[in-house]
Amino acid sequence: MLIGIDGRTLQGRFTGDSTYWRGLIGGLTRLGVDDRFIIYLDGSRGKPEIDLPENMSFRALNAPWGRLWSAWSFPCALRKDKVDVAHVQYNIPPNMPCPTVTTIHDISFKRYPEFFKPKDRMLLDRSVRFAKENAAHIIAVSQFTKQEIVALYGANADRVSAIYEGVDDQFCTMPQPEALDIISERHHLQVPYILTVGVIQPRKNYPRLLEGFAQLKASRQCPHKLVIVGKYGWKESSLESRVKDLGLGDEVVLTGFVPYEDLPALYNAADVFVYPSVYEGFGLPPLEAMACGTPVITGNQASLPEVVGDAGLMVDPFDADAFAHAMERLIFDRLLRAEMFALGLNQATKFSWDDTAEQTHAVYRGVLNSKQ
Repeated sequence: MLIGIDGRTLQGRFTGDSTYWRGLIGGLTRLGVDDRFIIYLDGSRGKPEIDLPENMSFRALNAPWGRLWSAWSFPCALRKDKVDVAHVQYNIPPNMPCPTVTTIHDISFKRYPEFFKPKDRMLLDRSVRFAKENAAHIIAVSQFTKQEIVALYGANADRVSAIYEGVDDQFCTMPQPEALDIISERHHLQVPYILTVGVIQPRKNYPRLLEGFAQLKASRQCPHKLVIVGKYGWKESSLESRVKDLGLGDEVVLTGFVPYEDLPALYNAADVFVYPSVYEGFGLPPLEAMACGTPVITGNQASLPEVVGDAGLMVDPFDADAFAHAMERLIFDRLLRAEMFALGLNQATKFSWDDTAEQTHAVYRGVLNSKQ
């Protein structure tokens, strides 16, 4: 079997899509199957620094612009290479010459349209509608996301598989002095701090976290700062003004984008990790934090209960008081922190890219068998 992967998101900064490909490709490498894989890239961009086994290769394709790459260069290459099954994320190009599997991470644009630009919302909606009609199989990254695709788009549940993402090996406990050196030298941070990680955009719900943090600082002698790691997305350029309005001043640190390899140290040095998002298709940051032994607080909606289980404190994401109370508990209750440390490490072991790869390969095989 020859599998073709649209690997363009590997050619840039780490995002959720690129993390998914890297984790899946790593798992497929360790799976040791005899099948061959071609990872198609944009020829105008650099090749990702990934070591591939003999049965995997990169192939660069050229096109004047991205849409032509998808609509013409990619399908033509699949046809020429006689690929048996293609794998993409979200968008299935038209005129595909082989059965196509697509991974859909979430459909937050459908539940919360106000969180997206109208153009982005329209394109994402069109992609999922097209996938429902044309995908040989859809992979959802959680049971919640599968249920959403079936409920909101009328997809056939038998053609949608829930396959969890995994956590990269770099996310693990590390000696505290090492973590402190990295956060101090590279990011000029000092402990103690509360951490949150994610693109600064409306559905991440940072304003309510800020309100809860302000309540915590007002009610207790709490030396912690709040560190927000992530680049600015759409419609959240006013976050700094909100920090000022709440009187938090230097108590909140906005780091901007942070290299992927620095995240384990940031997690390990944090006393508490908070993920206030109101909607996630999976939610990698809480899983990464638990793998690093950092106690976790999240919202209690969407897929997050599947990821966190009973290994973290879950609150109503629309309740700033709940965030304040949960942060206070974890900061000042050492026994609870120790319990969450142990539970989190155990929960993180349940999510493996090797399992993701094995289940995804079974989807490839099932698609090919149904074609024959």
